[in-house]
Amino acid sequence: MPEEQSINDFELLDAWCRGDRSAGGALVERHYASVARFFRGKASEAAQEDLIQETFLACTKSAARFRGEAQFRTFLGGIARNVLIGYVRRTSRSKTRLGSEADLELEEVPAATLEPSPAATAARHEEQQILLEALRRIPLPQQIVLGLHYWDDLSVSEIGEILGVPLGTAKTRLREGRSHLEDQIRTLAKSPEVRPSAPGDLDAWARRMRAQVPMAAGRAVPLGSGTR
Repeated sequence: MPEEQSINDFELLDAWCRGDRSAGGALVERHYASVARFFRGKASEAAQEDLIQETFLACTKSAARFRGEAQFRTFLGGIARNVLIGYVRRTSRSKTRLGSEADLELEEVPAATLEPSPAATAARHEEQQILLEALRRIPLPQQIVLGLHYWDDLSVSEIGEILGVPLGTAKTRLREGRSHLEDQIRTLAKSPEVRPSAPGDLDAWARRMRAQVPMAAGRAVPLGSGTR
């Protein structure tokens, strides 16, 4: 497909659904990093690549339901969230032998209870390790909100679209997530030099850490034509 950079995301998705693999490749290249960041620390390293692939391939299956009300990144984020929920339920059931999905309250699941990820130990500096480990210790829905806010610079309204919740609920989750994150950082930090000096510093501190945490390159998503 010529001049793919000038084509918007949904045009690329439509072309991919009609069998154009180059369009699919261009779409994956544009958004791979953000999807990889979404799953980082929320799933085992071995599972992350499969979840990334599942997310992109699910786009072709969900394309017919998109009506143009959302941006592509919120559309993709919503799919990634559903993929993560499925993974959490599968993993939690296998560990606790729950009888049904209804028995699992996702709001009570901290990421650290899932398969352990080496993300924190891969960080190069103590403050990176603290941030990553603190994120893993808070409830999963709050970790998702904080990741979307800090890692992908999404607005609260965009986060609400991804989560399928009202704006007020998204604001509450972000506020509670910040509070829980600050508590965990204070617990984990060994010295004041490696944590924000005041709650108001958290946003700038977390974004600085984001720029320093390494992101490994992933394998290419196997592309195929979607079905409408």
